[in-house]
Amino acid sequence: MGGRAYLEHPWEYEPYPFTREAFSLLRKNGFIPVVITNQACFARGKAGDYDFDAEFRDIGASDWFICPHDSGDGCDCRKPKPGLLYQARRKYGMDLSDTYMIGDRWSDMVAGGLAGCRLIPVMTCYGPETMGPSREKWGEYEPVYVAADLLDAAKWIISH
Repeated sequence: MGGRAYLEHPWEYEPYPFTREAFSLLRKNGFIPVVITNQACFARGKAGDYDFDAEFRDIGASDWFICPHDSGDGCDCRKPKPGLLYQARRKYGMDLSDTYMIGDRWSDMVAGGLAGCRLIPVMTCYGPETMGPSREKWGEYEPVYVAADLLDAAKWIISH
């Protein structure tokens, strides 16, 4: 099923079929694929006892950084703010100018742009809106590549 635009509860999530392959390909080629995600379900009391750790391990992520806040909470970690990317940088000593931010939302692109990452929007889920009507929200940043999906992005990164 993967790719539903909005999920009220995290257990409704189902990854795209190629997600595990994309993460595996990145890891096998020396990359550290991490998930940077907003999860307002915590702030809204809708996370229950959902095991995000198991979900992200299952898809093959090396690590994950979660913003548990809602949009009005004023935190520094909720995308489009780059706080979670800065957390990943501190933990892994990452050079964010040599890091790829892959995402389907304008907020992913702004967070990555603010952090100095190389941007790769994907055309799954919110991708067409991100590259269309929402493009003005991140207009000051240019993508290095526009990928059909996460696997396409992973293959492009490896070949470049």
